Amino acid sequence: MAAMSLLKKEPVAILLAAGEGSRLGEDKMVLDLGGRQMIERALRPLRKSGSVADVLIVVPPGRSRDFDHLRSPHRHIVENPDPGRGMISSIRAGLESGWAQERDFLIQPGDVPFVKPAVVDQLVRTARVRDCKIVIPTYRGMGGHPGLFDHSVAQDFFLHGDQNGAREILFRHKQETVRMAVADPDICFDVDTPEDYEMAMDAGARWARVERQVEERRRIR
Repeated sequence: MAAMSLLKKEPVAILLAAGEGSRLGEDKMVLDLGGRQMIERALRPLRKSGSVADVLIVVPPGRSRDFDHLRSPHRHIVENPDPGRGMISSIRAGLESGWAQERDFLIQPGDVPFVKPAVVDQLVRTARVRDCKIVIPTYRGMGGHPGLFDHSVAQDFFLHGDQNGAREILFRHKQETVRMAVADPDICFDVDTPEDYEMAMDAGARWARVERQVEERRRIR
């Protein structure tokens, strides 16, 4: 198995911000979280990390100007022409951009807004020393975000994923994936419902929700 190319290049990050937020009833990327838009909080760990080259912010069609304030020499806006096809379509839009060509890449959903920069750096360090193609952070065994992928996996996102999204790619590369345990439950907290939004700025409530999810999964197994 070939080692990941992160030994040679810093990865790019694909920040997914083209979803409709249907369960919240509005564009959740611009919702206020403690004085910052949700998308700004999701961008922060990628911006603060010393391990990421560029960030590709994938937004709905015709919405680039709404996110102009996020642009910089290393932060780029990419429109997804058909976000109705699900998250896989946003990943593909990011991977098709020139900044992503032949680069290893992180995938970060915009509705997971409290990831720490240290987690991003730990992912890259792990990829540099482990013989793998994918690194997924986990909290008490539950997978979180962002995931880090070798550039050789990019084509799989175009050939697979129409039925079950990125899970199909993860299943295909199960034997080439490192699950990196971290002590931070925020890698598993996403803002998907009004209840999630209400608790988002209360760290204790966020973490309690994640703990309940972990316990529910254990009971199911």
